[in-house]
Parts: sequence; C-alpha cells; structure tokens
Amino acid sequence: MIKNKKVKTTDESIINWELHHRIRSQRLNKQILKFALGRFKIKFVFRHRFEKFMDLSDTHSMWGKWELGMWFKKNMCVGIKYTGKKAFSKNNLFPEYMVGFNLLWIKLWITMSWNVLEIDI
Repeated sequence: MIKNKKVKTTDESIINWELHHRIRSQRLNKQILKFALGRFKIKFVFRHRFEKFMDLSDTHSMWGKWELGMWFKKNMCVGIKYTGKKAFSKNNLFPEYMVGFNLLWIKLWITMSWNVLEIDI
C-alpha cells in the first residue's frame, strides 16, 4: 500500500457513490420482508417519504405526486421451469401479482409469485 498518494476527485466521487448506494441498499433491505413456502414467494415492501439516502429518481418518481388509494398489478415473469433459450418462451412465463396501498406519506405493497425466477443482486 502506497502512503501519501493523492486520490483524484473522480476516484473520490466514485467511492462516495458506491458507499452511498451500499448504505442505501442496506437500508432498503430492512424495509423488505421476504417469505417463501416452497416455490410460492411473498414480499412486503414498506417505503415512507422521510427516508434517508433517497436518490433524486426516488424523490421525483415515487414521491412526485401526493397519492391516496389502492392499486393492483399483474406481471408475467420468467419462470424456473426451463433454462437456456427455452427460458424466454411463452411456456415459461408465470404471473406475479402486486397489491399496493398509497397513503400520503407511506407506500406499502405486497408481491406474490409462484415458480418465478429471482436474481438477488
């Protein structure tokens, strides 16, 4: 290790950016609860307007409007039935259901899926 070496400002900004996103992801992991019963998976996500370490995209996209209500969404996701090129065929698509509640300062949603491929980053 070399001492007394000056770090360029670009390196400092990259380190600060990585540290910010690492802290943010650790904070978000505390707000996401995951349960699995075999291949059936349930996720509970809780977000609020006064979170620390929010990105600019979060403040505009998630909290840009004051919303009040309940919503439902259905996504078709890649399943775990096939691998390789067959993984992206129509036979390997499984539904994922989301139910959410938007309150003025709080957003809560529940995701339910069966046989859906998940990649944890």
